[in-house]
Amino acid sequence: MAGKSSKKQAQSNLLVLRNLYVATIPVVLLASTRQWISKRDIVNYIRFILLHLPLLGCIYVLDSSGRPKYDSKNKLIREGLDLSQSGGLTEYMFDVIYLSLFGDLGHILFNTKKFWYALILVPVYAIWKIYGLMPSLPTAKAKDGDDQHQKPGQSKRQAKLAKRQDKVQVKYR
Repeated sequence: MAGKSSKKQAQSNLLVLRNLYVATIPVVLLASTRQWISKRDIVNYIRFILLHLPLLGCIYVLDSSGRPKYDSKNKLIREGLDLSQSGGLTEYMFDVIYLSLFGDLGHILFNTKKFWYALILVPVYAIWKIYGLMPSLPTAKAKDGDDQHQKPGQSKRQAKLAKRQDKVQVKYR
C-alpha cells in the first residue's frame, strides 16, 4: 500500500510519454520524408530544423522531468513530475507540441509551410497572459500611497487598525 500514489503517477507518466511518442514520431518522420522529396536545397532543411526546435525542446523537457526513475531492482526511486496535470507549464508545452504537429500535418498534406504560422500563437498567448497579470502586480505608486497613509512610528498592525477605524460602521438591529 505504501507508495501506491507514486506508483500510479509513474504509470500515468509512462503512458503519457508513450502516447506522446506514438503521436509525434510518425508525423515528424513523414514530414521529414516530404521535405526530402519536395525540395533539396539547404535553406529549406535549415528552416525545417529551426521549426522543429520548439517541438524537440518541449519533448526533451517533458521526458526528462516526467520519466520515472527506477533502481537496479526495479524499485521506484522518483516518479517524476505529473504530466497529466491541467494548467501550468506542462500543458503549455503540450500545446507547443500539438501546434508543431499541426504544422507538420499541413506540410505533409498540402506541401506548404504556412501551417507553421500557428506557432506565432505561442508568444502572442504568453504576452496576453502576462498582460492579464499586470493589474495584480504591486506598483511603486501603491507602495507610496501606503507609506503616506501610515504614520511614522506605526507598525503595520497599528496602521490596519487605524484604517479600519476610519471606515463608517453601520449597526444593525
